[in-house]
Amino acid sequence: MKNMRIIFWLVVGVAALAGANFLLSLDASRETAIVPRSTLLPVPDDTVSLVEISRNGVVESVLTHTGSWRLVEPFAGSVDESVVLKLLDALAYAPVDDSLGDQELLKLGRTRADFGLENPRLAVRVRALDSETSISFGIATPSASGVYAAIEGVRAVFVVPSNTLAAVDVPASGFRSRKLFASGEESVASFDVKRGTGEFMRFRRDGDAWTMVQPAEGPASATKIRKLLSDVMSASAVDFVWPVGGSNEVAEASSALLAGYGLGAESAVTLTFKGPDGADRRISFGSDAGEGRVYALVHNGSAIVTVDGALKDMASLDGSAFADTRIFPYEPSQVTGLSVVDGGVACMLAKKDDGSWRMDAPVSAAASLTAVESLLAKVLALRGGDVDEDGVEVSVSSDERKVRVARASLGPQFRLEDFRSLEILKIDPASVRRLSVTGTDTNGTKSVVYDRDRRAWSVEASPVSGTVSEAGVARVLGVVNPLDAGRIVKLKVSADELGGYGLDKPRLTVAIDLEREDAIRRNILVGDETDGGCFATVGASDAVFVLPESAVCDLSADIVEE
Repeated sequence: MKNMRIIFWLVVGVAALAGANFLLSLDASRETAIVPRSTLLPVPDDTVSLVEISRNGVVESVLTHTGSWRLVEPFAGSVDESVVLKLLDALAYAPVDDSLGDQELLKLGRTRADFGLENPRLAVRVRALDSETSISFGIATPSASGVYAAIEGVRAVFVVPSNTLAAVDVPASGFRSRKLFASGEESVASFDVKRGTGEFMRFRRDGDAWTMVQPAEGPASATKIRKLLSDVMSASAVDFVWPVGGSNEVAEASSALLAGYGLGAESAVTLTFKGPDGADRRISFGSDAGEGRVYALVHNGSAIVTVDGALKDMASLDGSAFADTRIFPYEPSQVTGLSVVDGGVACMLAKKDDGSWRMDAPVSAAASLTAVESLLAKVLALRGGDVDEDGVEVSVSSDERKVRVARASLGPQFRLEDFRSLEILKIDPASVRRLSVTGTDTNGTKSVVYDRDRRAWSVEASPVSGTVSEAGVARVLGVVNPLDAGRIVKLKVSADELGGYGLDKPRLTVAIDLEREDAIRRNILVGDETDGGCFATVGASDAVFVLPESAVCDLSADIVEE
């Protein structure tokens, strides 16, 4: 009987050892399957909905993502999303440099405590989709280039780069957004300014222009308002004053708390911005915080911060400071026409649908976009001190006033001629059916016509015989596509004035007939030499301009070879 008991217990012992060995081998196989990892967070970081950070076992901050990231613990607040994304990227993409499974630790006689992972100094819990991952960080590696980490449920110790911990080791205050507003001044459709129980002003945007609608309606200075909005909407908080996560901190800003920072309703300067969607965004400026700063209530009342005191100074300006004191209180986009009268000559300029400008008087022609926009900027900057009864008469579209202003206010070298485009003529060579060149040194008129059926030029019957010079025709047609002047001398010339430029008996005349039956012949007249080339005109009542010598040379090309 005694031998039977011994045999029984021997059998039980062997079975127990076999079972233990099986379990150890199973655990080892699980460990072997689980330990190899390339990152700490094996899920896409854009699926994460919660991040919880604990320090020394105590939850320090909680962030949630429901469309955007928000701080919910230890207090509610706006978040700088780039800081959160940097944390998630560090967990999801930082490489695992090495790993030690529990079996290896056992062989080395080490435990997790030896790596600072028994009571980790920092732990992160991440929720993504329906799963959660908890990651702990311990002490630095002997070389200090890495840090030990563990993942809950994974029987191993990992080594990751030390900058992984640096990206994760962020206090609650480090997540807070220092930007006062998420969008810029372009998102503001209207805004109010309220100074305690005193002055109230309201401004409304109309395209690029601004109007004061309260306390009185009138044009407002878009430049000053853009400066105010740009500075305020792009500003950042310097320091956070409330909330900071204190144990005795109030959950909402009480009247007493606000009053202590000069942010009470009776003393604060408050800006309320309204966007196209009707949503309000507010900022209130309070008392002096020292070092050139003031206290401010931001994020629609959820935080008290310090900001640059210059922001309050701008918001505290009275209504007159925002008034538009210009003679013509318009923005460039509102002006579709411009009239300038100088020396009895009226220059009428009109904006086209594509944003370019044309000259309607004293001649019909394209206008110089650069020159007209420069003139418009000067006209829209005119103020009362620029008025001069003996000056240049100026008016703009949608305004019946005609104001005489000092010539100097329109520029040191103001000339009506500068507003015409230097592109005098533009003719597509494919549209030409007849070309004639007459010059004092060409032995009469040489003419060629284009046969569309034969697709060839031929010499027109004339006193001058010969064959067509394809190269000469190409030179003449090339210079008129387009014909550019060196400068404009006179906007409009009369027949009586042509002689003053040698255009009554031109040295060269180029006549161009177009394929269209209703097209008007274009005559280019070249007269006397002058600085930079020769005087020229198109027709006999257009502008007088200076044609560069190179262009004159091309227009003089032989189109018929004798």
